[in-house]
Amino acid sequence: MAPQPEVFCEEPWTGLFSVNADGSVTFCPCYAKVRIGNLKDSTIQELWNASELVEIRRSFVHGVIPPQCEGQLCPVVVNAHSPTVDDSEA
Repeated sequence: MAPQPEVFCEEPWTGLFSVNADGSVTFCPCYAKVRIGNLKDSTIQELWNASELVEIRRSFVHGVIPPQCEGQLCPVVVNAHSPTVDDSEA
């Protein structure tokens, strides 16, 4: 398998979350839809530091697409899997 290109997504640090009426909190509600907890059971600080979200951040720090994001149609993942064109070949 070819090495994955280095990728980065700022969303795990800037915070794209949705909070449902039942208190459940989802990170990346448009694409990955990663449920990180519930406001009834956890503080905002605990949700911000949820283990799954920390792992996603760690993956991006290392330039790797996290497993939760693989196969998503978000621009970060799609661009990482798109072939690049060498300007000298164009």
